[in-house]
Amino acid sequence: MLAGEQGTGKTTIARYLVEKQPTRIRMSTDGIELYNGLSYMDYEENVWLGGKQDFSLEEIIISRSLLKEDETTKSCKIQDKTPINHKQITKTQYSGDMYRSGLQDSPLGRLDFEEKSADGFNYQNEIIVHDNQTGRESTDSSNNRHICETLESGFPGNRHTHIVTKPGLIRRLKTFFGVTKKVGEVKVSITKEKLLKMSSKVGRKKLQSKKIAPIIIWDFGGQDVFYSTHQTFLTYRAIYMIVLDGSRQLDDPCIGDQYLPGKTGQKTARDYLRFWINTIVTYCKGSIQGFPKIMVVLTHKDKNEVDNQRLGLFAEIRELFAPTPLMQHLVIDDQIFVNAKDKHDPEMQKIKDVIISESEKQPTWGESLPKCFIPLELEFASLIRRNTPLITIEHLQTINSAQPIRPLSETELKVFLKFQHSIGKILYFDEHKLDKHVILSPTFLIDAFKSIVTERSFCEGDKNEKSFWKKKKYHTFYKDKDYLLEVMTHLDILVEPKRYNLDHKRIPADFYYIASMVRAIDDTGYLQSARFTQRSIAIAFQSSSLIPPALSFRFLSYCLSVWAVKTYGDNKAMLFHRSGVFTIDPSLDMYIICEDETIIARLVHASKNVLIMRCLASSINECLTSALKKISQLYIRTSSDHEQTSDSSFITKICCNSPDNPCILEHDKDNKLEHWICPSHGIEHKMHTITAWFPEKDEAPCEPACPVTNEEFLKERPTDLHLRRLALLYTINEIRELAIQLGFQVADLENISYTADPVIWKFEVVRKCRDRFSLTFKHIRDASEIGQIQNIHILCKLVKGAPTDFDREPEKWDLVLTEEYIDRLAPLIGDNSLQFLIELEMGFHTWNG
Repeated sequence: MLAGEQGTGKTTIARYLVEKQPTRIRMSTDGIELYNGLSYMDYEENVWLGGKQDFSLEEIIISRSLLKEDETTKSCKIQDKTPINHKQITKTQYSGDMYRSGLQDSPLGRLDFEEKSADGFNYQNEIIVHDNQTGRESTDSSNNRHICETLESGFPGNRHTHIVTKPGLIRRLKTFFGVTKKVGEVKVSITKEKLLKMSSKVGRKKLQSKKIAPIIIWDFGGQDVFYSTHQTFLTYRAIYMIVLDGSRQLDDPCIGDQYLPGKTGQKTARDYLRFWINTIVTYCKGSIQGFPKIMVVLTHKDKNEVDNQRLGLFAEIRELFAPTPLMQHLVIDDQIFVNAKDKHDPEMQKIKDVIISESEKQPTWGESLPKCFIPLELEFASLIRRNTPLITIEHLQTINSAQPIRPLSETELKVFLKFQHSIGKILYFDEHKLDKHVILSPTFLIDAFKSIVTERSFCEGDKNEKSFWKKKKYHTFYKDKDYLLEVMTHLDILVEPKRYNLDHKRIPADFYYIASMVRAIDDTGYLQSARFTQRSIAIAFQSSSLIPPALSFRFLSYCLSVWAVKTYGDNKAMLFHRSGVFTIDPSLDMYIICEDETIIARLVHASKNVLIMRCLASSINECLTSALKKISQLYIRTSSDHEQTSDSSFITKICCNSPDNPCILEHDKDNKLEHWICPSHGIEHKMHTITAWFPEKDEAPCEPACPVTNEEFLKERPTDLHLRRLALLYTINEIRELAIQLGFQVADLENISYTADPVIWKFEVVRKCRDRFSLTFKHIRDASEIGQIQNIHILCKLVKGAPTDFDREPEKWDLVLTEEYIDRLAPLIGDNSLQFLIELEMGFHTWNG
């Protein structure tokens, strides 16, 4: 995967790797260029195979099925979750009923298949008619051409059905498709062009005896407008190459006025190097330290005295990263410095050698996959060749049902899609509204986004009309516009703004915001308005590293999806480059600005900051904190196969009220200060006011006759509502201890399946305890006391709540909420959506949906 500053020669290197000549006229890459099936490596001979070969990518896939069973793999562990990123440089080696590939195993969400079949799956109705439990299989050595000829004979048409009873043919078919179950006969439905004839051709070429792996090359465009899409494709499975212009020093100004997150002034090669390395390492986390690996390659060797420039630049790079953990990711010992336009430059060959060498060190090298995936891989390749970049799940199920030997089960099919997604061959989002389509060619989504950001006639600054794909030249995208728009909205590339009519009902917008395209500068004077420091409070979310652009854009997009953009002057939206102003209510605004390593949020009241309600400010803080966490985790999840906690997570701090370079104060819950004077601006702040972002401690003591001391209360059985509240109050370990004290066995707990949300599992445990043992509150209290599980008075919270004065403005309690007020309610709930659902006495399935 090649990345770096615009104009450094990334595309020239990419074209060299696939044996293509440099373009005659230098043209910047728009978005991402993908080269698939144009380069391979022979990893037995350590040779790079570029350009046109005497075999195709499909034939390499077929060759996996023709290997001899030198080894037998008895189990396979396949991750069953949804990464949104892809492996770029993959090697494959095969043994037995498995072919080996770069599948990253994970302790979470995996499927374990043992003993049932060597291809890792349970088989139901895939092999028709009689099992032969006592019969022996022949060792007939009939070749694949013989199978092809046998099945073709006597069956006209493209698709054939045939009962195979010959032991030798059964053995070869089972080896081909990774089946180990003993059978007496096999019912075969197969397409001769796609599988059997190709296997015969592959057999003649003896590709199965060669160790050849395809290489996928991604060339990332350097234009800043595409930065919001790049994180979607970064992955822990890739080897990265950052390309720098070696004719300049690291601190020389870049050519042209380019945008780079993390740098507000003049940009340099040093800035781009730091940005890309930080971005890759931050969002491509895995279980092994030092991965992914990042090569650094210098170009424009023809413009320098090579030796001195090489030594100087690589020494600076080493000095820049040596004191940091980032150094273990860098591959710079070879100090590659090339003239990318000269394919005979020996250092161009060195790039290939390093990629081959580093590929063998990848943690994902040599992992196993079932051979039964192969037929669908071939179907996908055939569809792409016929210019079908996107299909529906219904179409895929039809294709799957017609597969030879057996189709994949529903579970297997989903695992197959997720793995193909993870290695960059397809895009599949296992999300509501998005799981009904499969993008067979990832560049299709890139091209769709490219059509938006490059078609200036459709764009009005930061807006994009919803009818932008109606033109004839965009008919390819218009056919699937609803799905593509859903994907881009899911990724927050596009955001539909909130608008309301006079009846407070939401109005469908006729345009989308594109946060990555906003270039407007805030010249409204909003931050310099009268008494700004007396009307505002501020909070900072600080990162330990540069904030990647996709995160900034997505965070602003989140704000756009929750709050309406404030307007000024001639109804102009106050949405600017990396900042914006949003309306919370008629008297309160929120100003968001994303800086190099900090995101600052300000609440600005119409008159005085002391009138900002603590419950509102703390709920907004929870919303923003939760959004940042989820966005960060999204990119980590989609760029690796492991759940990770980002070590560059945001730390929340208090800001002074100055709009310019605000002072930062650590938030200390035990701080007894009443006032704080910021050191740089000398502004005096009341601590109670500026800490309104944080809820007050709930330390109200129980009354003498509290519920846990009330015998009448203790006789009652807890309802589902009480148990849901209990699930929120106790940790998983506390629930386990409580259940054991109540009479559950450890085996009982193990039989209750874990869910994605631990609160649901905790509720299921206490609900089963209640139903099995006819529990009362007294049983729960006594078990908590014996097990020393928190203070028993925490149980008072199961029935304790602030009273509601329904006599105050009684006419409002019967009003039906409008959409505008529902939208305004969301930030008030903050990060307590599950608690809110519980108090409405709604089921957990509602929250999951």
